[in-house]
Amino acid sequence: MVPVQFALTTPNAPRTKRIECMVDSGASCCLFHADIAKHIGLDLKAGRLQMTNGIGGPEETWLHPVRLYIPGGPVDITAGFKEKLTVAGLLGMTGFFEHFNVTFDATACECKLERIYKA
Repeated sequence: MVPVQFALTTPNAPRTKRIECMVDSGASCCLFHADIAKHIGLDLKAGRLQMTNGIGGPEETWLHPVRLYIPGGPVDITAGFKEKLTVAGLLGMTGFFEHFNVTFDATACECKLERIYKA
């Protein structure tokens, strides 16, 4: 689990409180519960609709640009928001893993993150 904050991508947009999200190497993108979109002022269904497949089968996912505050500083990403997500958020390949070297250590039950800074 990694604590993150969200905001709109507009200058000086207020951030959310820290929200614990799960690092998920099986998620192709970052997915968050629809309540987070509403909390930061997004009209959920005004985003771009994409059907995603997960454990529960195909579901509507609404894509929106957001600023994600992660360890090492903020990044602007396109995030998916779902109404039936069972956790606050999943930090997936696009939007999160591309900013870190990620090492999973199953014997120690650890996930180590090393931030990658791109020029």
